[in-house]
Amino acid sequence: MKFFLYADQLNPTQLKRRAPEHRFLHLATLADHTIKFCRWSSQWRCGLASIVPSPGELVWGGVFELTEEDVKLMDEFENDVPQGAYRHVQITVADQEGNKELVTTYVAAPIGKFKPKDHYIEWVMKGLTRWSFPEEVIQQWEAYRVR
Repeated sequence: MKFFLYADQLNPTQLKRRAPEHRFLHLATLADHTIKFCRWSSQWRCGLASIVPSPGELVWGGVFELTEEDVKLMDEFENDVPQGAYRHVQITVADQEGNKELVTTYVAAPIGKFKPKDHYIEWVMKGLTRWSFPEEVIQQWEAYRVR
C-alpha cells in the first residue's frame, strides 16, 4: 500500500520501528495544503504536525510502499496519541516530474494550536536529511522553530 509520509513519520529510526518493511519510492508534494501543529503529544511535550488545506501551499513528503503489517503497526502508534487522533485519508500527490498518484496518508483531527519544540523539529530534520529533501523544505521546517 502506498503511503505519503511527512514530518516525524520520515525519521529513519521511527520508520524502522513503526514500519520495518517500508520501501522508499520517491519524494512528493501535496498541493493546496500546509503543516499545522494541531495535536498535543504528551510524549513529545509539544505540538504534532498534520496536514490541513491551504490554497497555494505545498507539503513535501515521501511516498513509501508499506506492507499490511507495517500499516497495522503505524496505526497502533498513530492511534496512541490519543486513540483515534489520526485517520487514513486518500490524497493525490505529485512526484518531482509532476506525475500524480493517489496514495494514503495520516491526518489528525485538530484539537487546537500548539507549538513544536526543538527536539521534535530535530527529529523531523533527520528524516529530511535521510531522504534528501530539497533545501527549501529544510528551511521551511527551520522556520517552525519557536523563537
